[in-house]
Amino acid sequence: MRRRTGQKNKHHFSDRLKGPLVRMPQYPLYDLTQYLPIGYAYQKLMINSKGAAEDCVFLDANPGFEKIAGVNRKSIIGKKATDVFPRLKTSDFDWIAFLSKAVFSDKTQETTRYIDIFGRWCRVIAYSPKNRYLVTIFQDITVERQLAEEMEHSVNLQAMFDEHAAVMLLTEPLTGKIIDANLAACAFYGYAREELKNMHVQEISPSLSDEMKKRHLDAWNQDHKYFLFPHRLKNGEIRMVDVYSSPIHYREKTQCYSIIFDVTNREKYKEDLYHEKELLNITLNSIGDGVVTTDKHGRITMLNRVAQEITGWDEQESQAMDFPDVFQLQSEETGKRVDDPVAKVMQTGNIIGLANHTVLINKQGNAIPIADSAAPIKDGQGNIFGVVMVFRDVSQDRKQQEQILYLSYHDALTGLYNRRFIMEELKRLNTARQLPLAVIIGDVNGLKITNDAFGHEAGDGLLKKVAAALKASCREEDIIARWGGDEFLILLPKTPVKAAQTIIQRMKYHFDRKSNGVMPVSVSLGYAVKETKDEKLTDILKEAEKWMYRKKLLEGESYRSSIIRTLLATLYEKNIATEEHSKRLENYCLAIGKELKLPDEELNELSLLAMLHDIGKIGIPHQILQKPKPLSSEEWEEIKRHPEIGYRITKNIPELAMVSEYILLHHERWDGKGYPKGYKGEDIPLLCRILAVADAYDVMTQGRVYRKACSREEAIAELKQNAGTQFDPGIVDLLVKMVCN
Repeated sequence: MRRRTGQKNKHHFSDRLKGPLVRMPQYPLYDLTQYLPIGYAYQKLMINSKGAAEDCVFLDANPGFEKIAGVNRKSIIGKKATDVFPRLKTSDFDWIAFLSKAVFSDKTQETTRYIDIFGRWCRVIAYSPKNRYLVTIFQDITVERQLAEEMEHSVNLQAMFDEHAAVMLLTEPLTGKIIDANLAACAFYGYAREELKNMHVQEISPSLSDEMKKRHLDAWNQDHKYFLFPHRLKNGEIRMVDVYSSPIHYREKTQCYSIIFDVTNREKYKEDLYHEKELLNITLNSIGDGVVTTDKHGRITMLNRVAQEITGWDEQESQAMDFPDVFQLQSEETGKRVDDPVAKVMQTGNIIGLANHTVLINKQGNAIPIADSAAPIKDGQGNIFGVVMVFRDVSQDRKQQEQILYLSYHDALTGLYNRRFIMEELKRLNTARQLPLAVIIGDVNGLKITNDAFGHEAGDGLLKKVAAALKASCREEDIIARWGGDEFLILLPKTPVKAAQTIIQRMKYHFDRKSNGVMPVSVSLGYAVKETKDEKLTDILKEAEKWMYRKKLLEGESYRSSIIRTLLATLYEKNIATEEHSKRLENYCLAIGKELKLPDEELNELSLLAMLHDIGKIGIPHQILQKPKPLSSEEWEEIKRHPEIGYRITKNIPELAMVSEYILLHHERWDGKGYPKGYKGEDIPLLCRILAVADAYDVMTQGRVYRKACSREEAIAELKQNAGTQFDPGIVDLLVKMVCN
């Protein structure tokens, strides 16, 4: 029975041995145990008189046991366990009970525990091969146990690392390679953990890669543990973060452990606060008003730039000075000192404004008129802790008011009084003391034509000449005003008829003297005199205006003729076209017109058109008209304006109005590619088509500054080539027949 049990247990023990089963030579058990990598002890259990186990005796042990237990085999053979290991009696584990259970239960016993007498963790297997004898196997698992504990600790740390709400990164200190990242880091940066573990911290903030390395090393060397960085998330968003870094030592490696906090909002608040402060400073120093602040004792705490300029005091030197020492205020009218507005505000708690005509005596002793208001500065509880005064130099304002007042009563162009002023003067002068009161009304002739022909600048010049002539003709007490666009009104107090006539003669004399430009200075004048108080001044004005219009009718035809002569003279002076060209052109046009059997009225218009078709070129700059080289696109557009200018000039002269439409259209083409209207074929007036062919032939055969003259045959060939496109083919045929006969 015991043999069977022993065989069973022996087989069970062999199952406990680690590693593959190897067929061993039939050596004694002792020889076998010498090679086992575990501790082996053979013992006999000692039983007392009561049949209970009380100790055991060592019968054998292998080198593995010697190493684990720290004993020599020879020194323990035959000795009791409690003698070899005295601390066995006080051990926290009852070894005798453990061994006796293996003997008496006839079952293998096993335990894993820290053996305090060995100072090691062991897996212990006890087996009884026969009654009262024991085989005890010791496997040293101290290293395994330490690794397990470290693993458990590591698992706990990893769990804490993963689950912590703060963003955490573990990196290599020198390279910045990310070793690990917790879940909060993954959520913050938007990368999966494996993505982050394939990155370097420099990639999170690539614009600061070199700086990142330096700061990483600073953290490694413990010179600094905190830095502010811009970090870029996976989606490209930039967030500002605080990074707290420190080296940690784990498994014989040193790594950099960083805790990261998103401080974007904090930094934005700081930036906003800074910008708000800067904006306030910039605003205070940019506004056109002076600003000064004081504390509750009335001592100056701040002067903005304008305040420094007005007072003459530098901000630093004025710091902590009493307000009245810097701001010496007095009445402009009385010269007396004005009460301190800051003190008033502190006393009343109300906003205080300076009285009108208050001046500031600046540091240099100059009196500067100012306007201001002072207001209390209060805290959240309404307590006054200072005063702010805003003030400005009103010297310029006064000048501007005077200028505005001047402009409100004067014409901006001529400097004469305007209609508003003279209407008030008419009321003021309409008294018996001013009688006789003469009124002269003048209307400038040719202002619109001057504007159309030479531009509004020339028209403005004409009005200024008239104004200057009127000033030179009148007395100091006379009132001269620009009554309207081209009308002037002169009031002559205490002036009888004869004196008024003398003044008008002086005006005409000065008009002639001013006629030294392109256009003559011509003004139609009418006058009337109020001699009794019963006469209505409005009737006197109407009478003067009536005589002015009569003069205009009488002088109109003569003046228009003068204008035509002036315009043509100007045209010829610019060498745009000569009188000879006009005469040749007129001959060609009339010959074609007669061939077409045109009535005399149209022949007269054709003759006038030949003379005036280029009249609009007087408004084109001379350098463009006389340019020998090809024109630029801008210059060509300027040239193309001359038909419209000519149209406006002639439209306003009754004697020339009948050809104004022809002048406008004389550069239209048969194929519709002309200007300015783009008319085509017979939609173009016949007179314009005749002029176009005749003008082209004369220009080709006579030449211009930009083109050499060609032969009659070459000119005819070009006309034929452009017949049906640029020119009316029928008109071309007529001209060719005429010049060839």
